[in-house]
Amino acid sequence: MPHTTVTSVVSDARLTRFHVGVIAMCAALMIVDGYDMVSYGTVVVRLMDEWQMDPVTAGVLGSLALVGMLVGGMFIAPLADRYGRRPLMLSCVTVASVASFSCAFTTGPQQLGVLRFVVGAALGALVPNFLALTAEFAPRASKALLVTFVSSFYSVGGIGAAVFAINIEPVWGWRGVFYVAGLPLLLVPVLVRFLPESPEFLALNGQQGKLIAVLSKVDPRRDLSDVVATARPEIRRARVKQLVSNGNALNSVLIWTFFAMCMLLSYGLNTWLPKLMQTAGYALSSALWTLVMLNIGGMVGAVFGGWLADRWTYRGTLVLYFAMAAVSLVGLSFNPTTVLLNTLLFVAGAATIGALAIVHAFAVEFYPTEVRSTGVGWAAGIGRIGAIGGPTLGGALLALQLPFQQNFIAVAVPGVIGAVAVAIVAKRRFRTARPDAVTTSPVPA
Repeated sequence: MPHTTVTSVVSDARLTRFHVGVIAMCAALMIVDGYDMVSYGTVVVRLMDEWQMDPVTAGVLGSLALVGMLVGGMFIAPLADRYGRRPLMLSCVTVASVASFSCAFTTGPQQLGVLRFVVGAALGALVPNFLALTAEFAPRASKALLVTFVSSFYSVGGIGAAVFAINIEPVWGWRGVFYVAGLPLLLVPVLVRFLPESPEFLALNGQQGKLIAVLSKVDPRRDLSDVVATARPEIRRARVKQLVSNGNALNSVLIWTFFAMCMLLSYGLNTWLPKLMQTAGYALSSALWTLVMLNIGGMVGAVFGGWLADRWTYRGTLVLYFAMAAVSLVGLSFNPTTVLLNTLLFVAGAATIGALAIVHAFAVEFYPTEVRSTGVGWAAGIGRIGAIGGPTLGGALLALQLPFQQNFIAVAVPGVIGAVAVAIVAKRRFRTARPDAVTTSPVPA
């Protein structure tokens, strides 16, 4: 007699207060990620003055957190496929918050660089796992929307970093921005008490009692008597190899490419936009407000992108977003009027940060449970090459002292590359080889 699957229980459930709680905790973690990653961009101008750093050094320093994210995504995030999402998430948010708070007490670029690397490594492992957890609790009808909704809170963190910088730096200096970064430690006890483990992970690891306890909260009205957790130890081997074998190589490489282009645009703009606007003659306070507008656009773009992807396709939505990014950034190069400037910044944020939310949702849906943290972690990790390049290339562009218009035209190029990569993604399912069969996961169109 066939058993009821965990996937069917979760997919068919209605949204409950339990779902809202899980989504709220994951959204709070995304705010932490957004704040920690954007915070450096809000203080870089003051650091350059105080520590007498040139643009290239400042850009390299900004990239160290992204190098850490690459390491965390590729080598720490996959541990959750073996040990569970929950323990890894609790560890990573604690480490990231302590390291980010400690940045306030640094006295030079070397100390700050080491701590920013640690922050990045913890966040690089954290983000793929709470996005995977969101997907693993989301009902089928709203999965893409909920994943992109959680992703959109990156912009809330970014806006918070900019607003705090505007109001705190005149009083406490740049160190005040990092004092605030220690506040997420207050979230840890809440996560310890309420954060559940992934039901799919519990099922794959044969933890029947814990599985039924979680599923009873997912759908309290459902009869769970025929749900059985069956351990499958064979899936624990060669997870990374599965990403590029059995016909998966092309899609994985293309996913890595548009992750990289997305992150290059997002992190490059969040690091250097205030400085670019200063070169155009804006005061520092006005230049920092451009980050606020960029990240407001990112939040709206992420949520709308999830809604659109559910009703259209992931591929079509991503091509549209990459094209919008390129066009809006070229528009910014013409030094527009204030109204048009804010409109273009909003569109640029919606397209770049919004696309970053959609590619995460795409990857979460593309990779099956047994390799999901590995697949999303590697996509995000390799994508960090683009993120690392964003601040570094931005610093190099500023060092070249190019005309304002040429800076923004150069920044628009990754949008074109990303659109091309998405457009040629093969419409194939992820294939997982097992001793008795080759199974496939649903493909996000």
